[in-house]
Amino acid sequence: MPPLLLTGRVERGEGIATGLGCPTANLAVEQGVIIPSLGVYVAETVLEGSTFPSVVCVNDGRTGTNLKLEVHLLDIRTDLSGKQLSVRLVRKLRGLVPWESEEQMSALIAKDLGDARAWFAHSAS
Repeated sequence: MPPLLLTGRVERGEGIATGLGCPTANLAVEQGVIIPSLGVYVAETVLEGSTFPSVVCVNDGRTGTNLKLEVHLLDIRTDLSGKQLSVRLVRKLRGLVPWESEEQMSALIAKDLGDARAWFAHSAS
């Protein structure tokens, strides 16, 4: 997959990912922007001129009609509300899977974060 760059402003979300231990910035997607398939991606996120390793979930919300990009900056905790982000999706980790419990989803998120950290460690060497 060639890298895809998406840019937008962070909007307030529902806080579900934060409750699962993985706070995300919800990036507003402009109408008509071409995006890749739904799923979880390794990404590089540019915030105020600095680039951060990140994980992005492209999903259609709980209703199946509300396209969302949820960006998690690895090992960075800061309020991104209202900030402008540029996100370069560099590798798809997996497609979306239904989850039955918060514990199951937390475990899956932890695996995604570990896989992304391993990808960045390998690509840096």
